[in-house]
Amino acid sequence: MNILRSRYALAALMMSLALPSVALAQQPLPAEGDESQLLAVLNSDAELFDKAKACQRLAIIGTSKSVPMVAKLLAEPNLSHYARFALESNPSSEVDQAFRDALVALKGRQLVGVINSIAVRKDTKAVDALVGVAGNENDEVAAAAISALGALATSESISAVQQALGGKPSLRVAAADACLTAADRLLTEGKNADALKVLAALRSADLPKFINVASRFGEIRSGSQNVNELMNSYLDDDDPALFRIGLELAHNLTDADTTGQLVQQLDSLSPVRRILVIHVLGNRGDASALPTVIKAASSDDAGMKIAAVRVLGALGDSSVVSILLQAAVSDDEALATTARESLALLGGDDVDAQLAERLENGDGQERLVLVDVAGRRGITRVIPLLLKYVSADDPELRDSAIDGLGMTVGLKDYPQLVDRMLAMGDSASAGPMKEALRKASQRMGNRGAASKVLLDRTAGASAADQIELMGLLVYVGGEQALAGVQAAAEGNNDSAADAATQTLGKWLTPDAAPVLLELAKTGNAKYRVRCLRGYIRIIRQFGLKAGQRLKMSKLAFAAATRDEERKLVLDTVTRFPLVQGLRMITPHLKTPALREDACKAAVTIGERIVGSDPKAVADAMAKVVAVTKDVEIANRAKGLIARSK
Repeated sequence: MNILRSRYALAALMMSLALPSVALAQQPLPAEGDESQLLAVLNSDAELFDKAKACQRLAIIGTSKSVPMVAKLLAEPNLSHYARFALESNPSSEVDQAFRDALVALKGRQLVGVINSIAVRKDTKAVDALVGVAGNENDEVAAAAISALGALATSESISAVQQALGGKPSLRVAAADACLTAADRLLTEGKNADALKVLAALRSADLPKFINVASRFGEIRSGSQNVNELMNSYLDDDDPALFRIGLELAHNLTDADTTGQLVQQLDSLSPVRRILVIHVLGNRGDASALPTVIKAASSDDAGMKIAAVRVLGALGDSSVVSILLQAAVSDDEALATTARESLALLGGDDVDAQLAERLENGDGQERLVLVDVAGRRGITRVIPLLLKYVSADDPELRDSAIDGLGMTVGLKDYPQLVDRMLAMGDSASAGPMKEALRKASQRMGNRGAASKVLLDRTAGASAADQIELMGLLVYVGGEQALAGVQAAAEGNNDSAADAATQTLGKWLTPDAAPVLLELAKTGNAKYRVRCLRGYIRIIRQFGLKAGQRLKMSKLAFAAATRDEERKLVLDTVTRFPLVQGLRMITPHLKTPALREDACKAAVTIGERIVGSDPKAVADAMAKVVAVTKDVEIANRAKGLIARSK
């Protein structure tokens, strides 16, 4: 039964490629039938399609009984390929003999097809005959035979393919491709040594570059014992394609000697190639290359210097801090930027301590760099110093310290940072401080405690400060933050309610939706529209389930007191097209103020669901056509009606 299923699947695939698409679409997949009846069809004056269909069925149920009749069709131009498909999946050994006999009897395209079928069936008994066919005057036939010999991958077939490498020029590429196929077959069988011998023959042949490159990759896959030697030769080769193979080898080889060999080759390479190898040394992560990379960091070549500085971030340790700091204060902007990035990434247990110590004693441009890097690395030891720099006269130092605090400050120093923000008012550094606090707020592990810090400060704060404080609660998030903002929105303090409803409209999680809906219905009348729009934003922007979004849309529509929000809800429903959404919209097609928006929304949904709910779409589109004044919408609706039939 398993054999039958596999043959059935193969036949279905073959016929999907062979039969005309229209005919195939009209016919169901074949069921098992009587083999004799199918052979009778082949032996009759039936139409081509009927004979092709019979071959399709024989590919599934055919036995040795069908081989003689089907084999006769191999010579017929219109049926040859159907016959081959029927025979290729037939388990009878008589098929192989029929294909071998056809090698002598056929010519041209029919012969090429048979050769391909022999390769598919892996009939090694056909090797001698195929060797003869490989000398055919017809290049297409000869190339097919050479290709089949490569696929069979016996010692005799491989020898014949290798001979073809030095034969007729027009067949050399086919022979080389057959060698690659044979090598792949040998590798699959675990015969790596034999595969290497086949590939070695390609290296000395006069062949196109792509074959040469493919053979080199084959040698690597074969586990060549001289793979490091190959790497060195490729890195020295003038051919860019081979050099790239060398780079790939250098990146992946784990041999202990590889790094040393790469270091030795650096001086012999061109500047551009030297840079690429430096990057590979960094990717390898072998610390033995560090002295070489450090030396490269002092190169007169700007590109090499930048490459080395970048690699030091991945390969270096505390011993390269000074080198990177020197590069980070360079007038070369690209070099300085790269150095800062490397300092931020640099590994090593004592790197943070060394950077903190240098910051405590640093000044000028180096201090600016260290403040930036300390922030990126999150070095908490420097927080007191950064807080001190917040009051510095130098605006660049001040803003850099503020940014660093946003990436380092914890709950302990969070209140102080909030107070600094409030004290800044509209000063030049207020913007950077607010951004730093947004980053810090997102990092607070104890969201309840962070929320309390902010909520405590809203009491008695100015309207502007209340907006800033509640705005930070958006980034803190969590139940306590949401409850605090809700309480402010429902309270009697108008400025607090203003700030709270603005904050809820920007909330970053959908748990604010019920709060916003309730406020839209019963909250402060001044802010109900704002709250409803915030609720609609959650429906539109958050990844909620379609059913939940539809339910929320109905609630939003019911809560709306203005047509502006009702139209917004209608548009929102189109973002998750459901037949239920279409039904929600259609009652509003007759509402004058909403008619055209409802028509547009209905058509938009209809175009998305017409395949799954054609009747519902047709009914709705008929109503659209009856009421819309928009010609384009009407035409789209009529098109959907036509598609629904």
